[in-house]
Amino acid sequence: MERSILFVSEQQSFLVKAMQKSLMEAGFTVRPAQPDIVEIQLMQNLPDIFFVYLEGNLIAFNGTLKYLKSLITEEGKDRVLYLIGNPAEIESACAIIPRTLVSATFIRPVMMKDVINKLNSLLMDEDAFSGRKRILVVDDDEIMLRTMKNWLSAKYDVFMANSGMNAISFLAKNHADLILLDYEMPVASGLQVFEMLKAEENTKHIPVIFLTSKDDKDTVMKVIAAKPEKYLLKTMAPELLVKNIDDFFRGK
Repeated sequence: MERSILFVSEQQSFLVKAMQKSLMEAGFTVRPAQPDIVEIQLMQNLPDIFFVYLEGNLIAFNGTLKYLKSLITEEGKDRVLYLIGNPAEIESACAIIPRTLVSATFIRPVMMKDVINKLNSLLMDEDAFSGRKRILVVDDDEIMLRTMKNWLSAKYDVFMANSGMNAISFLAKNHADLILLDYEMPVASGLQVFEMLKAEENTKHIPVIFLTSKDDKDTVMKVIAAKPEKYLLKTMAPELLVKNIDDFFRGK
């Protein structure tokens, strides 16, 4: 991830300019933008780090937040969103874009030292990805995708696909050490995607763990019959789910 930031604000106020100056002095490239979808869409080489400074007419941010939400959940992309504002403004924004998709929030007045430390930590984690196990999470629920990424990214390089077809497209060009596959998805079910993966030479050896929200006997028997590496319940506590993934890789 490059040291480049899309900084969205309605006005270039003194405080906004001061924040942008601090970011540039810390070695970041700052690309300012209005809360305007068209303006952002026309940008070349859009940064992967998004800052939204919430102030003024919050209704003007609604469309932009929805658009940024689509960008950070795009399969195969690793983008992050930060919100800046007062508590009420942040709460209003999170009614449009779930908190699970927001990497951090900063309450005004902002301590720029905290912001820059957060950014540097993010980039250090990105640099540490090399050599880590790569996990592809496949789920049609974008909130579940981001939740799994948040749970697992401290230890693993996590990628997301919101459908079976997107997962197969991703794997045609990228390597994964493990696939976490939602068992129940529209269009192509998890079982159908599993069968497609096992039928392809370049994906048939990738281990698959099914994720399911159901623990009734019929569902469990159907999952087991497919013979994945194992299955995990989405309702598991985060630390238990991560432990299961850790134990799986230790056993390899």
